[in-house]
Order: sequence, then structure tokens, then C-alpha cells
Amino acid sequence: MKHKHFLFLIALLFSCFTYGQEKVQPAYIMELEKADQCFQAKKYNTAAQLYQRVYPKIKELTSKEQTLYKIAESYRLSNNFGNALKWYENLVNSKYPDPQILFNYAQLLKNFERYEDATRVFNDYLFEMPDNKLALEAIEGCKQAADWKAKPERFLVKNLTQINTPYSDYGPYFHEQHLYFSSSRKEAQGNGIFEWTGQKYADIFSSQIMNGSPLQVVSQKNINTDFNEGALCMDSLQNIYFTQCNGADGKGLNCKILVSYFTENKYSNPQVLPFNSDSFSCGHPFWDNQYKYLYFASDRPGGMGKKDIWKTQYSFTKNEWSKPENLGTTINTNEDELFPSFDQKGNLYVASKGHIGMGGLDIFKCSTDSPNTIKNMGSPINSGADDLGLHWSIDSNGAMGYFSSNRPGGTGDDDLYAIYAKPFQLIVNGTIIDRETEKPVPSAFVGITEQDSKNIVQIKSDEDGQFSSSLLFNKNYAFSASKNSYLNSGIALQAIVGQNDTTIQVIVWLDRIPAKEAELTVQGIYYDLDQWQIRKDAEPVLDSLAAVLKLNPGLVIELASHTDSRAEAPYNLDLSKKRANSCVSYLVNKGIDNSRLVPAGYGEQFLVNNCSDGIDCSEAEHQANRRTTIKFLKTDSKIKVR
Repeated sequence: MKHKHFLFLIALLFSCFTYGQEKVQPAYIMELEKADQCFQAKKYNTAAQLYQRVYPKIKELTSKEQTLYKIAESYRLSNNFGNALKWYENLVNSKYPDPQILFNYAQLLKNFERYEDATRVFNDYLFEMPDNKLALEAIEGCKQAADWKAKPERFLVKNLTQINTPYSDYGPYFHEQHLYFSSSRKEAQGNGIFEWTGQKYADIFSSQIMNGSPLQVVSQKNINTDFNEGALCMDSLQNIYFTQCNGADGKGLNCKILVSYFTENKYSNPQVLPFNSDSFSCGHPFWDNQYKYLYFASDRPGGMGKKDIWKTQYSFTKNEWSKPENLGTTINTNEDELFPSFDQKGNLYVASKGHIGMGGLDIFKCSTDSPNTIKNMGSPINSGADDLGLHWSIDSNGAMGYFSSNRPGGTGDDDLYAIYAKPFQLIVNGTIIDRETEKPVPSAFVGITEQDSKNIVQIKSDEDGQFSSSLLFNKNYAFSASKNSYLNSGIALQAIVGQNDTTIQVIVWLDRIPAKEAELTVQGIYYDLDQWQIRKDAEPVLDSLAAVLKLNPGLVIELASHTDSRAEAPYNLDLSKKRANSCVSYLVNKGIDNSRLVPAGYGEQFLVNNCSDGIDCSEAEHQANRRTTIKFLKTDSKIKVR
């Protein structure tokens, strides 16, 4: 009997030991469960941090890959594309079995405008999921996006660096020289953190725009709470309609549209509009041009997919709102459509992920002229990132409108951007050429100066002697070129009037610096018989010489004048000196310092032909001897652009 009790005791101990083994769990399980709870509650930023903390502790392969997926997804769903791409790169190199990760990874590559890489991964996804419609559309989107980027529309977009922060700044609305927008900046009310994004709950702010620059940012305290407010608009009575999420107590799960009425020069406490519900979200309100319909985004039942664009009408006589009407398949898709707005002509704009686009959310236009078609706004308004909340509203400073984007190169998360009309371009393509060899001069310095301006753009010619610059229409320009061993040279470009992009070609000739004492005959400085005055036909030549001297301040020259052989030698010597002095006087009047000009008269000593005393010559042959030559007494090969 004893041995039976002993065996029973062993069996009992073994069963307890086994039971104890079954109850022992890895220490990280509770951390993982907490991360899963945050993920399910859409607290994606918090979930990502928790998953990352527990990830190195996990040894079991399946659980480790699942956690890797959750990290990557948490960053993707919180629009943290940089971290999402990094973790997705690790994920696609793992053995995670779901081919959807290929689609998500390709979409992230597209967000960073890596369109060739994205196309390759979308094709990998198609190998796993043949004929998938979304992948085929995404590949077409990559092709179109590359084309839109290569041929941008005539807009300039400028980051509003004066008011953007490292946090999310989005949803611009321009009204009476004030820009209203939403922001999760540190000045937002309350101390809570929105765990979806990891930033503060967003508030509505405004900034007056003066002379193209935003002034002090002011909180709209009459409508802000400790939780999320954003995306407002106004009606003709200046009543404010805006989005509020999480409720005034932070416990709400959805977003709603509220109105604050402007009465007796102040705003009332916000009220929830009756077409909202606790069962779905409504937001991003915007009135049409006639203030007839209020448009908004919602995932209410009866839509095409996720969030759609809807419209509702307010009846003043009945004091009620009509049943919201879905805008249909021209606008809405099975993905998100957000931020409706109108321009001055009544054209509708929306941000969409469902239509063929450049990456994330893109801005699309539905024209009043073609109400059954929708057009991508293309680059530079759209990018591979999320582009949204366009409000066309021409202000007194020249901006055509505003939108927000989280594209690379911004101040932080979502940033506010202004849109301007892109002016037509005047492109000047030039070549520097050696006058003697007629070959290009590489690495020459080129100075471009606008008339009446001291600002000089300096560039360098390439190995083929070529340079290029973008200039303004209706301006006069001077081009100067210089290089060691050459005389500085230049040309003038008269103002060009343009109504289209224009490209012109210019050539700047460079002359090598002659050896000292070398004599050059200046073609065109000739004199009438027995005269020393500068003729009209010689003035352009001397003007050109003055320009050369101004460009080469180190030059000192001798102006040597000559006569023909007629008349007595003493008379001719005196006449030649008068001619030389006439050249000096002319150049001094053109701004050349007298100390750089040495006049010399040589009379009939140096004839250029055989027309000496007693030789019968034509008038043209005698004219050839009545000339002025130049001798370089001092040269300076230092590069000087004036």
C-alpha cells in the first residue's frame, strides 16, 4: 500500500509540476497584450513604441514576425512614412506569409516617389495576386506620377516656414486676409497626447497675412477644447463650421461637425449639427460658392467605401438640414475622399486615395465644365506624400491658394504651403568662344548683371564653354566673361517681352591678351583728309574700345594715330597728334581714366601701303593710312568682373 501512496504522490507532484509549467508565460506577454490593445484602439503611435520595446525579447519566430508586422503597420497607419518604410523593408525580407505586405511596401516606396522601385514591388505582388485591380491601378499611377513630375503644372509652391512647426499643421482656410488652420503645436490647449499620432490634440489657429508673410499665430479659443479641432469654413454670415473629434470630454470615438454662430459681434458656444451621429464620423465642412450646400467628408452608411464626400442643404424657412446626399462614383471611391472645397468658378476639389495618384492623398479637381470627370492636379501641388486641404482664395499678396502636405523637405509633419502662379521663364544659353581659334573656352567666369542693379550672378562655363541661366523678362542684362590669359569681354542683352517660356542663345567672344608692345589696328577709326575730328562711323568702334577698357581695368594702352603721305611731314606729325588726342578725349568722355590712355602721333612714318610721296594712289588707298592703332603698354591677366 505504501508504494501505491508513493506512486500517487509522484503522480500528483508531476501533475502539479506540469500544471505549473503550463501556467508559466514569457515575461513580455503582458507587454505584447498591452501593445495589441493600443493597436486595436487605433493608438498607433503608442502601439509602435510598445511593440518596438518588446520586439527584441521575442524568441518564437511566428510571434516575432507578427510583432514586426504590427510595428510596420503602426507607423504606416499613423502616417509616419519614414519609419514605416524602414520597418517594412525588414518585414518584406522576413518570412511573413501575407502578400499584402508587398502592396503596402510598394505604396510606401511610391510615397517617397521611388516610382521604379514601387512598380517592381507591385509586380511582385501581382505574381502572388494575379490581375489584382488595385495593383494594376497603382502601377498605372506610378507611370502617370513620373510623367506629372517630369512635366509640372505652372505653379510655384512655397512652404510657410514662418508659421509651420515640427508638428502637424494642416487644413488651411483663407478669409479676409487671415489664414485659419489646424495644428498640434505645443501651444494647443490641454496637455493630453493623441495616441494615434503621438502629438498633442489639434486646435484651430489663425494668422493674418501681410505683404506675403504670416504674422503672429493666434489660437481660436472660442471653439478650441482640450481635444481635436480642425478643418473649418465660414458662411456668408461669418458663422464658423468646423470638425471636432473625441468630444468635449475626450471620450468620443468619432468626429462631428459643429457650428459657432456669429451674433452681436461674438461667437456662440459650438453646437453639433443634427446630421452627425455617434455611429460614424463627419468632418471637413465647406460651403459651395452660393452657400446653398454644405459639403463634408463622412463614413456614414450608404457610401462607396471608407470616407466619401456628401452634401446637405439648410432650409431657413424650416430651420432644418436635408438628408445628406452622396456625390457618387465620379468623386467617391472605395478609399478615402476628404477635404472638399470650391474655387471662385465653382469647381470642386477633393483629396483622395482612391483615384490614380502620385502616392498618398492627392488633390483632384471636378470641373463645372466636365462634372462627370475628375482630374489629378499633378505636380507640384501633388507629390508622393499626402497632399490635402486645398483652398483657392487669391489674396492681396499674390498667393492663389493654400494647401497642406507632409512631403519631404518641410518643417515637420504636415506643413502649410502657399500656391503662386509660375512666371514664364527666360532661359539664356551661352557659349564662350576664343575669337582666334573659334574653339570653346572652358571654365571661364561669367557675370550676369541686371541693368541699374549691382547684383551679379556668377557662374562658370563647362568643359564645352557653355553656361545657362534663368532670367526675368522685361529687364536689360549685361554679360561679362573672363579667364586668365584673356581680355575680359562682354555683351548686352536688351529686354525681351515674353508670354511663353523662351530660350535664347548668346555667344561671348574672348580675345587673348596680346604681348606687350604688340600693335593692333582698330578697324574703323579713320579720318577725313586734313581732319582730326572723330567721324560718326568711328564712334561705335571707340565705344567698343571703351567697353573693353572698362571690363579690363588693368589695361594701359597707347593710341597711335597716323596720316597719309600728302602734305609736309611736320604738318602730318602735328595732325596725327591731334587725331590721337581726339581719341583720348572721346574715351575720357566715356568714363575711361586719362592715366590709362597714352596718345601718340606718328605722322606718315608708318604707311600700310606703297602710297608714299610721289606715288599715284587712289583715295581709298590714302584713306587706309589715315588711321589709329592701339599698343598695349601694360596688361593685367587677373580675373576681374565689373
